[in-house]
Amino acid sequence: MWVQLLTAFLGAMGFAILYHIRGIRLWAASLGGLLSWGFYLWVEHLGGSVLIVNILAAAFSAAYAEVLARILKSPATIFVIPAVIPLVPGGALYYAMYSAVTGDAAALSRYSYETWNAAMGIAIGIAGVTSVCHLLAVRRRKRT
Repeated sequence: MWVQLLTAFLGAMGFAILYHIRGIRLWAASLGGLLSWGFYLWVEHLGGSVLIVNILAAAFSAAYAEVLARILKSPATIFVIPAVIPLVPGGALYYAMYSAVTGDAAALSRYSYETWNAAMGIAIGIAGVTSVCHLLAVRRRKRT
């Protein structure tokens, strides 16, 4: 488990460096990858479908990004992208493509379904939290 968390941290850091994030924001964005993967593993351990686990983990990542955006006075995007990198279903996508090339229709169907559910879970989780935060910000601005 510690190896997975360290790898998630380093993977998120690699993407944060790729997007030219510097200083404390680099470390915060990298920590987001570690925390989102840790949350994913915890929710997966509790049980549930790939879709639900990814929705919850992505929502956690987006909430983390929104909080850090307010604290560090930066756009939430620079925190949410590295935080969700560990959630991207690379293995399932690889096996889906491999199954397509080798002609294994049953495996292609299974891995494509898993990839689709993971991708939709990530999108739903991020969109949900981001939308709620945006609505709250608009409401707060209207009150003042």
